Amino acid sequence: MKKIILIVDDNSTNLYVLKSLLESEGMETITAKHGKEALTKAHSHPPDLIVSDILMPVMDGYTLCRHWKSDDQLKHIPFIFYTATYTEAKDEKFALSLGADLFIVKPQEPEVLINMLSKFLSAQYVVKPAQLKPLGEEMEFFRQYNEILFSKLEKKMLDLETANQQLKMLEERYRLSFENTSDVIFIVDENLNILSMSQSAEKILGYKPEEFIGKLVTDMKHIFTPASFERAIADAMLILKGETISAKIYEFMAKDGTIKIGEVSGSPIMRNGQVTGFVSIARDITDRRRMEDELRNSAQKYRTILEDMNDMYYELDLKGNMTFFNKALLSLTARSPEELQGMNFRDYMSSEGSEDALKIFGEIYKTGKPRLFVNEIVTKTGEVKYFESQAGLLLDENKQPIGFRGIARDITDRKKAQDERDQVLARLRKTLGTMIQAMSVAVEARDPYTSGHQRRVAALARSIAAEMNLSRDQIEGIRMAASIHDMGKISIPAEILSMPRKLSKLEFDLVKTHSQAGHDIIKDIDFPWPIANIILQHHERIDGSGYPHGLRGDNILLEARILAVADVVEAMASYRPYRPALGLDTALEEITRNKNILYDGEVVEACLKIFREKKYEFT
Repeated sequence: MKKIILIVDDNSTNLYVLKSLLESEGMETITAKHGKEALTKAHSHPPDLIVSDILMPVMDGYTLCRHWKSDDQLKHIPFIFYTATYTEAKDEKFALSLGADLFIVKPQEPEVLINMLSKFLSAQYVVKPAQLKPLGEEMEFFRQYNEILFSKLEKKMLDLETANQQLKMLEERYRLSFENTSDVIFIVDENLNILSMSQSAEKILGYKPEEFIGKLVTDMKHIFTPASFERAIADAMLILKGETISAKIYEFMAKDGTIKIGEVSGSPIMRNGQVTGFVSIARDITDRRRMEDELRNSAQKYRTILEDMNDMYYELDLKGNMTFFNKALLSLTARSPEELQGMNFRDYMSSEGSEDALKIFGEIYKTGKPRLFVNEIVTKTGEVKYFESQAGLLLDENKQPIGFRGIARDITDRKKAQDERDQVLARLRKTLGTMIQAMSVAVEARDPYTSGHQRRVAALARSIAAEMNLSRDQIEGIRMAASIHDMGKISIPAEILSMPRKLSKLEFDLVKTHSQAGHDIIKDIDFPWPIANIILQHHERIDGSGYPHGLRGDNILLEARILAVADVVEAMASYRPYRPALGLDTALEEITRNKNILYDGEVVEACLKIFREKKYEFT
């Protein structure tokens, strides 16, 4: 029978690690987050051993041990402390005085820990009784308990005070660096208008920011040497095409006539996949020591701009917790800043949406490439809203990923409108399908000897198109056209269609008019595909020998080229009034022999593959 170990720890990671270790050794485990929960579970399912932390909410480990050793049902069960916080000799002494059988300091090697615990699971081990008496030593227990507790609290307070002092020092350093940065930051829109310019421009070039803002980059010729100005404009155009420039060296002309050498980097600003401008940093190369501070300044200015955006901007850590967002996101989620800060994306998305988002962020992390995606948010009121987002990796100064950032737009209204359009299109497609089926039946009624020809051609053409990896919409258009490709035969006398002999030239010329006639019959019907032209061209041939217009090569619609091959193969493989069926092998030999002559080579290869490799059959 497996030994049962009760593990008590408020840290989920610690619980998981110890649980996994013990279960790998063939033991069964029960877990609890604090002493009160542990007592409840122990009474319901008494364990063979308890391993407990000390510092826990609700009921700590010391109090748990005291209750444990005074409980007639539990006191015979070995009690072991396993702690990383209470590690001093007096902590261990107090624990053992309560009756603890062993005091272990974290961490321990797995083999060592297992060996320590194993001896307490043997039948020969006698449980250690508590040294303190529950009643007579009550005051002594509280004295020692409070002494240990307050010593830990005092240490925590000292640690907190030290951390606060360090934080203040960091904040002061950041403020001084921000105010005294020597680099120039400027933002330009897609029309090369300068939107903002940092104050440091005056220190480096002698021009105030107001002398730049609102003007075009092309009007700044006076601050460059001639050669640098031409390169600067060329580089600006590259950025607006989505490229990033870095460490470009330019010669600047200061207001006092002196030449300054600057190192300039620039990156496009992307919104919904479109470049809307760029942000650049111009750095005096004699002052590289302030590079890190300038990056922080850049980030602050960038975030200020984001706050005023209509689109939503967000940043997540690598676990998916919200670390930064602008006001627009609050409106979409119907949550306060306090509620949204630190919230995991799984908490404001549906389960399906969360799974999709997890996959997308995983792909972004692995590839480093941004992704455009659509997902849904469940607002605080339970309303489902849809958004479109462009997301990418958020990197630190060492180019290491620290999270994700993205721009999103509310597309709820657009999504609803699209759903309504899709429903209308679905009904329209159904109506078109019914109409085309009726047309197909009408054609077959005129030519009973080829009954089912259009249906079989449509099925084959659809399979060829699928093999060629055409879009679903294009495949559907081919199927529809093939279903009525002989519509024009309605205009041909039935006796010619069912003639049990080879047609004369005059009769065949009359039959050849059916593609034009079919086109003319349906040309005014507003199909979502070029049905009329597909029907018109399905007897055209690659070398121009077809009819009615003798079109060649790519001048023939791809859909018509697919229909031509399917039509020939089905016709040759089937019975006709003037001849017996020639068979599938003969039909495939025909298209093979005339590949790239009469028939499109890619279409022929796809047709041969579905028959020879995928064993396609007419039904």
